[in-house]
Amino acid sequence: MWLGGWVKVKIGTRGSKLARLQARRVSEKIKKVDDSLKIEIVVIETSGDRGKGGGTGKFVKEINRAVHRGEVDIGVHSLKDLPTKIPEEVVLASFPERLTPNDVLVSSDGDSFRELPSNSVIGTGSPRRRSEISYLRSDLKFEDIRGNVDTRIEKIESGDKYDALVTSMAALERLGFREKADYQFSFREIVPAAGQGTLGVVSRRDDEKVDFLSSIDDGNVNIASISERAFLEELGLGCRSGVGAVAEVGEDLIKITSVLHEGGSRNIAMISGKEPEKLGREAARRLKIER
Repeated sequence: MWLGGWVKVKIGTRGSKLARLQARRVSEKIKKVDDSLKIEIVVIETSGDRGKGGGTGKFVKEINRAVHRGEVDIGVHSLKDLPTKIPEEVVLASFPERLTPNDVLVSSDGDSFRELPSNSVIGTGSPRRRSEISYLRSDLKFEDIRGNVDTRIEKIESGDKYDALVTSMAALERLGFREKADYQFSFREIVPAAGQGTLGVVSRRDDEKVDFLSSIDDGNVNIASISERAFLEELGLGCRSGVGAVAEVGEDLIKITSVLHEGGSRNIAMISGKEPEKLGREAARRLKIER
C-alpha cells in the first residue's frame, strides 16, 4: 500500500518501557503496510508519569493533546487507560492488537494463588483487583505499589514489602516476562479491566495522512473493544472503580463477562449476542438492576 507520498509518521507514546514496546509494535505493523515510511517514536511525559493528577485519563491526556496539535500524527495507548469520552478533535482509529487479557499473579516465592500463606501482602492499587481477590480469599492483605510494571516486578522479587503482585498477562508478554506468572486467573475468578491487553491508536479526526490505520486494525479486537467500552459508558464508571468487562468474539456470537463490586457485594453478568455495542450496554444494564 502506497500512502500518497507521505514519508514520515510520528507516533506519540508514554516513556515507560512497556509503552515504548507498544509503540514499537504499532510501528512494525505500519511498516508492513508500507515499508518506505520513516517512523519516529516521540516520548511524551504525562501527568500520571509525573505523579500528578488522578482519575481516569491521567496517562493519556497529554498524548491526545499532542495529536490534536499536530505535534505527533498518532498516539498509542493501552486501551484500558483511555476514557470512553475523548476530545472531539481526536478519534480512536484502530485496534491493532490484543494480547492475553487475563490477570496473573507474580509471587516472590513462586507460590500459586491458592498456595499463598494467610496474611500475604498483595501489591496492587486497583479497586477492581482488590475486590475480586478479596472475594476469592478474604485472608489476604493489600498495599499500593508504585512504578511501571517492570519496576513492580523488581519490588516483588526483592521480597521486601510484598509477597505477590497482580498484573495483566499482556503486560508480561510484551515485556518478555511471561514465565514470571505463577498463576493465571480465569475470567470467572477475576474479570479483567475493559480494554485490558488491547492497543488503541488515536489520530486527528479526518486526517487523510493516517488513512492506513484501517489496514492495521484487527477486526475481532475492534468488536471486543466496542462492546467493552459501550459497557463502561453505559455503566458510567471507569478503571478506578470495582468494575471489569471482557468480550470474547466467536464465529457467530460475542460473549461478554462483566463484574461490579459495590457495597460489599459482587454482581457478575455473562451474556451473549451479535451486536457489540448493544451487548455491552445490555451487560451494564444487567448489573445496574443488581445494584
